[in-house]
Amino acid sequence: MRSLVPVSMITLLWSLAQALNAQESSRPGWAADSLRQVAALRVEKAPPRIDGHLDDPAWASAPIATGFVQREPSPAAPAAEETEVRVVYDAEAIYVAMRLHDTRADSIARPLARRDASIEHSDWAYVMLDSRDDNRTAYVFAVNPREVRKDLFVYDDAREDPTWDAVWSVATRVDSAGWTAEFRIPLSQLRFSPGQTSWGVNFGRYLARRGERSFWSPWLPSSPGYVSSFGVLAGLGGVSAPRRLELLPYAVGRLTRAPGEDADPFHRPNEPGGSLGLDLSYGLSSDFSLTATLNPDFGQVEADPAEVNLTAFETRFEERRPFFLEGTDIFEFGLSGGEDLFYPRRIGRRPQGGVPGSARFREVPEASTILGAVKLSGKTSGGWSLGFLDALTAPVTGRYVASDRQVREAAVEPWTNYGVLRATRDFRGGGSSVGAIFTATHRSIEDDALAFLPDAAFVGGMDARHRFGGGDYEVRGYAAASQVRGGVPAIQRLQRNSARYLQRPDAWHLDYHPDATVLGGAAASLQVARIGGSWRWEAEGSLLSPGFEANDLGYQPVADRIFQRLAVEYRRHRPGPRFRRWDLRLSQGSDWTSGGERVGTVTTLFSNFELANRWSGFAQLMRRYPALSTSALRGGPALQIPGYWRPVVSLRTDRRKRVSGRLLVNAKLGDAEGDRFLDVSPSVELRTAALELSVGPSMEWNRDPWQYVGQREVDGERHYFFGRLRQAELSLKARLNYTFSPGLSFQLYAEPFLNAGTYDRFAEVTSPRAAETGDRFRRFEPGDLFRSEADRYRVDLDGDGRTDTEFRNPDFNVRQLRSNAVLRWEYGPGSTLFLVWSQGRRESLTDGTFDLREGAAGLWKAPSTNVLLLKVSRWVPF
Repeated sequence: MRSLVPVSMITLLWSLAQALNAQESSRPGWAADSLRQVAALRVEKAPPRIDGHLDDPAWASAPIATGFVQREPSPAAPAAEETEVRVVYDAEAIYVAMRLHDTRADSIARPLARRDASIEHSDWAYVMLDSRDDNRTAYVFAVNPREVRKDLFVYDDAREDPTWDAVWSVATRVDSAGWTAEFRIPLSQLRFSPGQTSWGVNFGRYLARRGERSFWSPWLPSSPGYVSSFGVLAGLGGVSAPRRLELLPYAVGRLTRAPGEDADPFHRPNEPGGSLGLDLSYGLSSDFSLTATLNPDFGQVEADPAEVNLTAFETRFEERRPFFLEGTDIFEFGLSGGEDLFYPRRIGRRPQGGVPGSARFREVPEASTILGAVKLSGKTSGGWSLGFLDALTAPVTGRYVASDRQVREAAVEPWTNYGVLRATRDFRGGGSSVGAIFTATHRSIEDDALAFLPDAAFVGGMDARHRFGGGDYEVRGYAAASQVRGGVPAIQRLQRNSARYLQRPDAWHLDYHPDATVLGGAAASLQVARIGGSWRWEAEGSLLSPGFEANDLGYQPVADRIFQRLAVEYRRHRPGPRFRRWDLRLSQGSDWTSGGERVGTVTTLFSNFELANRWSGFAQLMRRYPALSTSALRGGPALQIPGYWRPVVSLRTDRRKRVSGRLLVNAKLGDAEGDRFLDVSPSVELRTAALELSVGPSMEWNRDPWQYVGQREVDGERHYFFGRLRQAELSLKARLNYTFSPGLSFQLYAEPFLNAGTYDRFAEVTSPRAAETGDRFRRFEPGDLFRSEADRYRVDLDGDGRTDTEFRNPDFNVRQLRSNAVLRWEYGPGSTLFLVWSQGRRESLTDGTFDLREGAAGLWKAPSTNVLLLKVSRWVPF
């Protein structure tokens, strides 16, 4: 078993960080002549009292930042209303006072909402601090006139992480001259290097009734970045963060009531439970922190969305667990096509093994137990970003009732250690960088039932980027290599999985090695783009070799790919008589296997727009051309698939109104006869000063004349079966948010989901690369296929009147309800109480007929699982 905390590695990283902490960065050289600057005033004795009244003596002497400039609707024009900002600081915190003048104070939009709520129909004041002064990262603090707070972290100059939360305070006041916002941001919540005398800074304002966004340091739509457009906060002499030690202990109590059979020895009608845990954060210095978690609680208030996945590939879900969300910018290493070398949901994943399929009753945990995890992350003044993460999960055992009615155990997940090491070095004031990453997964495979899992997996990579041409152009690229080690069953499984299908019989360039114990490969990419100005473009080429494998700790749905992408875009942000803004993007991309098989070519025309009446939306027209699919036959030969057109239109009404709506129409018009898809998703939103109610149904109709059903081997020959799928789906997402105060809110969420599909016109593949779609298949005649009483289809392949093989009835009917109610109370700084009730209902049938009335009735009659949970966490700073 690997050590939870490799002390030697942390010591080495810490020593390296201190050795490299001597250099200083600066604002980008291309912006030096236009930088705005404001000085912060140090207060020695009486810091401002955070009450929204800007009458403290400290504010009287502080320099004023004013002259805000619009980003929209009229880029570079002076803001319609004046805003004044002052900054002071002491040894503990940064204080910011904002006076937001408004000649129509009675029209200030000030709804009440929970923390971090995204409400566009409100006025906002923003403070943005690039405390690392790296022109790449920033901490954003925002408040509306009702003291609704939100905070987020910005990285890579423009990308946002809204899950980041800090402990800070703010107070607001509304008066006849407008409104005020008074911020206190503790230095302990920021990361910066000792000895810095200036930071990057910007201040922003959103004036809701005009839809106007303005900034003190101009950030225009033509700007190549966000943080790199900041001004300078000067005068920060002697600022040093105290040693930070923050504890966040938690306690959880739950009661689960679930249906089950009396004969099931694992069933308990009412099952109580509880747990204790602790998150710890320690500031090793002002720019590096060590975080750890023991027995973490990673329960989610809102479950992953319902779906029926008929593809060969894994669905990717968002990460919502706080420990893994922190430091997103440092650990990220994205590949082309949305893949990542670090996908933290692998840690604590659902067990990959299972109990025997013949077991009548079973009990398998839904997730692996994370015993603990530790993370070191930070950034030096010399531009080095360093991150290290290590996590250990315990073995998981499932229980089941065997055929002899005895309760037995089966290993479903082994001891596993996950490690990630990431380092990046910035140059030229954040305009260029080079970096490296290394990930490692080690498993202790002690049971033959888990021999399908690798013993160890390693991925290493390097990436770089460089801005030039005044910051308007950027070139970036990466190179990575992987190696996976394990027993023969584990490597066979990787070679045969949906990412690569090395066993494909028609792929001359692929080699399947049934006795291999190692799998290795490489990946690389190069991209050149214009990222500033009204006209923008990008060109990219990348590749993934057949053996590249990053799924033990990353997310990589495909391998054996060569990608090519081109795009050009025009942005118009000057308001006109019909449009406030619009953009138009034309893109083209093609994919090949490393053997030269073309597996995709797509052309897309896309436009975003906002009308003069504040309605907005987008429109897209995509054309996917006929190409080969290497996954359609799930390891069989590549199949030529038809092309299709995909128009998508979305329109949203003015969200400033009490009632607003949205309509999304998504269609597919296939080249093959009968290949059609339509999704119609309307929604309506009602809001008052404290209430938000949204209801959004979604209706889908899918007609696929050639949907994969299964495959069988008969007399040494593999046969692949398809059928015509007629599928319908109806779902409804309903949300109600009521806010009693910025710290106390109630949320109600419900999502009923009905999805049914029926198959007919079954056929087998005879010539997968034939030019005409109909020539690729042989439809079964009535005498070739019939349905048995066991709800299976029997197939006579050679017409001799005898059954050669069979497959199960693929019809499906899924009914599901996910709902929860959450009372959230932030009873102290960083301290929260949750009271949660959740209910889940699910029923799966083999009758594929979609009937709304019967489906809804069946859903409400389906057995339900109810969970009542109380969680209390307490932030304890030292």
